[in-house]
Amino acid sequence: MNTKAIELAISTLILIVLGVLVLIGLTYVLTNGFETLKSSSEPFLDTTQSSSVKQACSLACSNEDKLTFCCEEYDVDELKIKCTDKRLEISCQLNCEDFACD
Repeated sequence: MNTKAIELAISTLILIVLGVLVLIGLTYVLTNGFETLKSSSEPFLDTTQSSSVKQACSLACSNEDKLTFCCEEYDVDELKIKCTDKRLEISCQLNCEDFACD
């Protein structure tokens, strides 16, 4: 039996499998694979906009400004959020449930 031919067949199969895996990975990356990676590696609170909004909301809370804290909407990364959003991680004792926004 010729063992060199068997070794050649096995190494060819291994190279084919690796080539298919590379093609699958390349297809994933080219079809918005980077978008999912970007969204998971870029947290909400690391943007400059969200830092400014968090600071403004903290000031509104410390001044007990319910109109700003409960009603004002801010644009952060193309999202409209209010100070009551949990992602801002603001601990405030103002109650917005009984406050009517005009």
